[in-house]
Amino acid sequence: MTKSDQHAATAAAELPKDVTRTKENPIESAVGARIRCLREAAGMSQGELASRVFVSRQTVINWEKGKTLPDIESVKLLSAAYGITIDALLDERSEEYLRQTERDRRTILLSLASSLVYILAGLTGMVVVSLSYQFLDWDTAHVISNVEAALRFCLMVPWSVLGFRANAIRNERQIRSAVDTMAFLEGYKPGSALPQTFLWRRLLPHWTAIMVATWVVILFLVFAPLFALKMV
Repeated sequence: MTKSDQHAATAAAELPKDVTRTKENPIESAVGARIRCLREAAGMSQGELASRVFVSRQTVINWEKGKTLPDIESVKLLSAAYGITIDALLDERSEEYLRQTERDRRTILLSLASSLVYILAGLTGMVVVSLSYQFLDWDTAHVISNVEAALRFCLMVPWSVLGFRANAIRNERQIRSAVDTMAFLEGYKPGSALPQTFLWRRLLPHWTAIMVATWVVILFLVFAPLFALKMV
C-alpha cells in the first residue's frame, strides 16, 4: 500500500460515515463529501481520481458536489483507488440506496428495451401476416397468423411485468417525463442542473411528439407498399 493509500485508509477510519447528512443534505451529499475527503486525504487531484476509476473529471466533480451518485462498479473502483473496502467508503444505508437505485435503473432500461422489442415484433408480425394472406393460400396464412399471435403474447408477458414495475418506480421517484427519465438513468438527483445540450434542451422535452411522428412515418412506409400490392 502506498503512502497516499495509507492516508486515505486512515481518513476513512476517522471520517464519520454520516458526514454532512442532514435533512438538507441527502445521501448524494453525504457520499460526495466522503469521496472528496478521501481523495484529498490520498493527495489526489480530481483528474487523477477520474483516471483511476475510468470516468471524466466532470463526473468526479458531480459526485463530490452531490449532483450525481456513482454506480456500484464505480464504487468498487473508488474503493480500490483509495485502498479501502466498500464498507469503509459507504455506510450501510448509502450502499443499499446505491444498490436499489442501480436495480431501479436496470428495471427502467429493461422496460424501455422490452417496449421497443414488442412494438417492432408487432409491426413485423403485421407485415408478415399481411404478406402471407396476399401471396399464400388461406390455410397457410392462417397458421402463420396464429403463430404470430402466440409469439406476440409471449412477448407481451415480460413487457407487461416490466412496464408495471417501471411505472411503480416512476411514481415512487416522481419521474414524469422523458427528461426526468434520462436524468434518473444518468444519475442526476431531482432538482439538479442538467446539461444544456441539444439532446436535453430540444429533443427530450418533445420526445413523445417525436416518437409519435416517427412511428407514423414508419407505418406509412411499411403499409403503403402493402396496400399498393393489394390493389394490383
